[in-house]
Amino acid sequence: MNTDNIETVASYTEDGLTYEIDHLGITHPTQRGEYAVYLDGRQVAEFLAWGTFLVPEAQPEELPPPGDLIDMARRAVRDQD
Repeated sequence: MNTDNIETVASYTEDGLTYEIDHLGITHPTQRGEYAVYLDGRQVAEFLAWGTFLVPEAQPEELPPPGDLIDMARRAVRDQD
């Protein structure tokens, strides 16, 4: 995981490639619940944690568990293919 990037909240390895999951809302509260998936510094997918956009007041305060984020990221990357 890239510890220099405060937005990176999880990472996973698949087929020898390491993907990083960035939570865009860490530094931009209006984007809470929005995530991007990066491979070698290039964005390869994005997803919403709750499947639909929620107004900031309705979004949960806590991040989904890392395992859930990784599952959502894997689906988002597969959907890009």
